[in-house]
Amino acid sequence: MPVRKQSKPLPTTKPSAKAVPRAKRQPAVKLPETEGAPEEKTAAAKKSVAKRSPVSAPPTLRELKVELRRKMRASLTKLRSRGPRSEKLCAAIVESAVWRRASVVAIFAPMESEPDIELLWPQAHGKTLCYPTIRMGGLDFVAVTHPESVTVGQFGIREPVFDPAHVIPPDEFDLVLVPGAAFTKDGQRLGRGGGFYDRLLATPGFRARKIGICFDRQIVETMPIEPHDRRVDFVVTESGIQRG
Repeated sequence: MPVRKQSKPLPTTKPSAKAVPRAKRQPAVKLPETEGAPEEKTAAAKKSVAKRSPVSAPPTLRELKVELRRKMRASLTKLRSRGPRSEKLCAAIVESAVWRRASVVAIFAPMESEPDIELLWPQAHGKTLCYPTIRMGGLDFVAVTHPESVTVGQFGIREPVFDPAHVIPPDEFDLVLVPGAAFTKDGQRLGRGGGFYDRLLATPGFRARKIGICFDRQIVETMPIEPHDRRVDFVVTESGIQRG
């Protein structure tokens, strides 16, 4: 019998890498966080924002007062012609009706940065002038006969020698001249921080007229005011009586 020739098996071919397209790589999907309550997440987010953009608290009234005093001190160091300015200021006081009617006047020994109101002495005939002295956290006013009897006291400010026999109580004042770091034209006052005159003006039975004493450059439009701050009736500068 004839021998059948076996047919050769067909060669198998592997698909080339190019034949099957490679799947595109998908970006990883970030799953939402599930830990923590919504309130906690909100608080954490706010805290993070606060760290990135801090917001400073507004200044307090006391901080505003400190800054205003600083500005006034700096301005007064540049003041010139203190003598002529003081003369004009004192002339305005002497011409006022409250000065003419007053019998007992509370004055003060001015510092170098303040108007020299002791120029009023030649115009004080028939009046009793008294100066403050600091005692037990307050002011006692002692009547004196001449400004030269007022000497440097405990805080480097001129004050009278304390004599109980010559102390005049505040309810006997007719007029009080009030120093200050700054004033508004309508009588708001910024003191020097000790509160002495605020307590004096709040004394029960206090009836005297109150004149704020300062230079023109110490007049401001507005100022920080606290409940204990006391006003004056009007303010006098080298330009005369200020009208609010």
